[in-house]
Amino acid sequence: KHRYQRRVRGMFIPSTQRPDGSWRPVKYVKEGYIPQDEQDTYRSKGKKWSEGATAIPGYTGPTPKSQERMTNADVAASNKPKLSKNQKKRAKKKEAKKEDEFVIEEITTGITEQVNISKDDKLTPAEVEKKKKGILKKLRAVEELQAKVDAGELLPDKDQIAKLGKKGELEKQLNEL
Repeated sequence: KHRYQRRVRGMFIPSTQRPDGSWRPVKYVKEGYIPQDEQDTYRSKGKKWSEGATAIPGYTGPTPKSQERMTNADVAASNKPKLSKNQKKRAKKKEAKKEDEFVIEEITTGITEQVNISKDDKLTPAEVEKKKKGILKKLRAVEELQAKVDAGELLPDKDQIAKLGKKGELEKQLNEL
């Protein structure tokens, strides 16, 4: 701590010797001067308020009786981690997506029912030719695949085996048309 001496001109800090041997000059100061080393660090109003927020006058905190009255659901809700703004948005989008999928399933089932109803109707000759052409193309692909398998050029995987199994079904569809 600094020593202050009173003189006729006012307060002053006497000269002191530095570690290297040189002397600091006498420093004249005003009445009530506090050296920078001894001053409190500056804290804004907000900082002071946040530090004192835990000590609210008149607030004693929850009593043990009020904690006993809490139900299990209240305890679980209080222990639940709070979600950030982005986490809440993602959860909301996820729920909306689930609802959309449900609606799409309902719509698609309605469409397939309508398609089944329309199949009972007679097809025009142009539609019959178009269907025949598509079925013949699929049959050719199945026969080419069968030829490669028989020649030993290809070892079929599960999808190709399923395609080979549909040959009879394709021939049946062609005969119906």
